[in-house]
Amino acid sequence: MRKLTDLFTPSAQKKDQEVASGFKVFMPGVILGLVIFIAVGSIILVLVLRRQGRDLFSPNQMQVYFFNPAEGQLYPEGRPWPYGNQNDWVRAAIGHLRFPPNSRHLTSTWPAINPLLGEEETPFLRDIGMYGSTVIAEFYESYLEMPPLQEALFRSALTLTMVNLPFIDEVKIRVNDMEWVETAETIANRPAISSVRLGNTTLVLYFIDESGEGLVREYYTAVGVDLQRRASVALERLIEGSTIDGAFSAIPPETRVLAVIPMLDETFSVYVNLSGEFITRFSGGPAQARLMVAAIVNTVLENIPQARRVFFLIDSSREEHIPGVADFSGVFEYDETVMVGFVPEEDEE
Repeated sequence: MRKLTDLFTPSAQKKDQEVASGFKVFMPGVILGLVIFIAVGSIILVLVLRRQGRDLFSPNQMQVYFFNPAEGQLYPEGRPWPYGNQNDWVRAAIGHLRFPPNSRHLTSTWPAINPLLGEEETPFLRDIGMYGSTVIAEFYESYLEMPPLQEALFRSALTLTMVNLPFIDEVKIRVNDMEWVETAETIANRPAISSVRLGNTTLVLYFIDESGEGLVREYYTAVGVDLQRRASVALERLIEGSTIDGAFSAIPPETRVLAVIPMLDETFSVYVNLSGEFITRFSGGPAQARLMVAAIVNTVLENIPQARRVFFLIDSSREEHIPGVADFSGVFEYDETVMVGFVPEEDEE
């Protein structure tokens, strides 16, 4: 047994220093080994989970792509990762594409939905599934009825949204015997969607003038907006507000345009489906409500030349109103009398 005094001898101190030195050399190697072991184990665990289709965790958000008409570009919006396996992720992604984006500057590329039926006007998506690292989306023949521009934008948005998932490499789009195969590379290598290719569209918007007694026109240039989406984009811009000094929109800014459906039959009617905030967040009186409605109706009819009448839907319901302020259950037509500077025609004697 070593005596207490032996601990202070030069030989003892030298041995202790050697032990300490060896310990210092040994510990970094142990720590590095543990780090490598944990990293390799984590990678193996993730690969096993992916192969078995179990729940995966990612700190990033799912990226869902929408179209910016003003710039002619597709932009992603973040959505939270859903619970479930990889197939659940694919179906969640296609579900997000069907809903309107959060940003007022963006618009969905998904074909319009009929708010009266609560479902698509004609069958569109037949089925979607994952096979290995490929998503196969099968569509009905109504897919071919999309205008070329909308089809190209929809296909690009679908592909970019899907290949953003960490386990998807390509998307196959099938319509009967036809098939398109898209990847991130095929989308990226296409010619840029420029305003020259898409063409400019002038939209007419109606805002309340600074006196609050009538409406004034404002013109807005949008990029790549076909006839089917003119009114929707115009209403989104109307909600956003005017660039004219003093002019304003009385529509609550939280309002979302759920759908604008032209029923170009013998009635020449348009159904404008707005979210409930249109009613619950409105704070003006009857006079301002009248101008707000006239601004919406005139904007819609101005940008859909064939239409003659507008019906309002609030969260897909026809029986809605602001108590004591306005009733939206009727039919509305273009109102020229609310225009600033309107001069009524004199009756001939």
